[in-house]
Amino acid sequence: MTQKRNLSTEKIIEAAKEIINKEGAEKLSFSKVADVLGVHSQAMYPYFADKEELKIAVINDFLDSLTEQVKEELQGISGKEALRIYGRKLHELLLSQPRLSRLAFGGIDYSQKEEARNHFKDLVELLESLIEPFAKNDVDIINRARLYRAVIFGYAQNELWGLFKLALVPAQTSFEFTLEEAIATITA
Repeated sequence: MTQKRNLSTEKIIEAAKEIINKEGAEKLSFSKVADVLGVHSQAMYPYFADKEELKIAVINDFLDSLTEQVKEELQGISGKEALRIYGRKLHELLLSQPRLSRLAFGGIDYSQKEEARNHFKDLVELLESLIEPFAKNDVDIINRARLYRAVIFGYAQNELWGLFKLALVPAQTSFEFTLEEAIATITA
């Protein structure tokens, strides 16, 4: 049991992620988080005003985790191989936590949530830094990054929704093919 004095933002976020991963974001509540932590739900109000604020904190934590894990994989790598690793690793991470991915990339309007948008921006800027050597200008970087993100997130989303399960070609095979086509376009 977590005592109130041992409660922290990090512990609450971890408990919320556990609930979301098991049951989905729609089942998240202060009372469920409190049960996981062994505290009264009122003990969380000094940390989060409401469930929406907690969800944003979970999304921010998830986005930061994605960015850090992708960065780790990219240590000392550049060029086409870095783009390949970025795409594969991000795709893998999105599929490994489907409910958090659905929440982060379908559960909020980033134009309305500046803090979450800033955390997502870190992931985007990492990609843009990989694309920059192949681009002519800032507009070209943005367009190429959007193309690449559309491939990664589009495939992950379709796989999470089960849209590739009955396909003749396995989803991973199609993803690898499309990723290589996107890299060829981006680096041309």
